[in-house]
Amino acid sequence: MLTMSGPSTDIREWRFDPPAEILQSRILHAGGYLVVSGLFGEETLQGLWNEATDARPDAVRSYVADSDGTEGRGGCPARAYRSGAARELHWSLHGCQQMTDVLSGLCGVAVSATGGGTYSYYEEAGDFLAVHRDVLQCDIAVITSLTRTAGDGLTGELVVYPEFIREPLSTVRTAGRTFGKCVPLDRGQTIILLGGVVPHEVAPMRTGQERIVAINCYRAQTEDIRDSVSLGPG
Repeated sequence: MLTMSGPSTDIREWRFDPPAEILQSRILHAGGYLVVSGLFGEETLQGLWNEATDARPDAVRSYVADSDGTEGRGGCPARAYRSGAARELHWSLHGCQQMTDVLSGLCGVAVSATGGGTYSYYEEAGDFLAVHRDVLQCDIAVITSLTRTAGDGLTGELVVYPEFIREPLSTVRTAGRTFGKCVPLDRGQTIILLGGVVPHEVAPMRTGQERIVAINCYRAQTEDIRDSVSLGPG
């Protein structure tokens, strides 16, 4: 899903121009996303939950009423939720060589971790994240659910738009959620998402719902970024 950190591209004039590695990747040919179970075992999931709980008091609530109209990657989508920096366990899992090897195998493209990751908390009725593509540092987002959202239809769930990969975001906004695919994630399930290519959003939460997710971003590995992207927590 998305991390909101890092500079935005603020692309107003749409062009579909992902890295060649992405165009040739297995994950793109699979529709731009994969849902996997068992990426983390029960003990690790409980550890992530404990860490997310500890980080929660320091999480910052973000509210933006209207999206800025960016057609491509980044920008400033409308949103209401809380987000906090991940801690040691999160990074030790997402930043290790074993994880990048697993992701590279699943996606069919070599990847490198960027940033230190985040925990996101959708905890109030109406919390949401409007349709967007992720920032340049986030070709691939790995999002693990630490709760069971128990949505009703699209309510409170991740919605992806694989049929609109080559379209500007304004086309997605006009089409609406009925043209997206709801991706409900049970506790412990992970979506591996080409977030820089596939438009996606989190539909508004209803009363009584809670969505807590662990997120980390990865870039498609190319020669020109191998020497420039730090793999340490950011």
